[in-house]
Amino acid sequence: MAVARRRLGDVAHIYAGLPTKESDTQQGGRFGNVLTVRALTGLGIDTNALSTVDFDGREVEKYRVATGDVLLSSRSTSLKTAIVPKELNGSVINATLLGVRCLPTLEPHLLIAWLNHPEGQAALESISQSATVQMNITVAGLSKLEVPVPPMDEQKRIVELLETADEAYMAAIKAAEDRRRLARQIVIAQLINTRS
Repeated sequence: MAVARRRLGDVAHIYAGLPTKESDTQQGGRFGNVLTVRALTGLGIDTNALSTVDFDGREVEKYRVATGDVLLSSRSTSLKTAIVPKELNGSVINATLLGVRCLPTLEPHLLIAWLNHPEGQAALESISQSATVQMNITVAGLSKLEVPVPPMDEQKRIVELLETADEAYMAAIKAAEDRRRLARQIVIAQLINTRS
């Protein structure tokens, strides 16, 4: 089945993050939490990895995310993506990230799956403004990126499959962590018992 492709700027609103620098965290004033590329883990967003930045005298409203927005690294050696969860609604992103607010014609989970696929990564590399290993993706470049946009009923079916796969993946990781923790507890208990 041939899938229609559309420019991302035609099916989403794309925005850049707030320019910040290290000294922004050391001044007095009106502070707020900011999402940076360090908060994107590959499994989502680490809410403990937010930076605190001085907002004093700065307009931050246009840098705020909404639940369901897609975030991606704008300047990085590797692509990082995540979908904004409810608890981070209204947070501010910094300039290491780009935000993509999909219109009703494009499912965010589908966009992330495509961006992380080799075809999507090659497309991102082609719009990167950097000749080095580090990608430099701009709002203008990302807006021109052509992405697959199947009919909405097909998108919903694909997203269900993706969400089921993500749930199974997270369950497998949790089970592996539980097994490792239990094995360590058993080993330590044996070490303690052999000393007694």
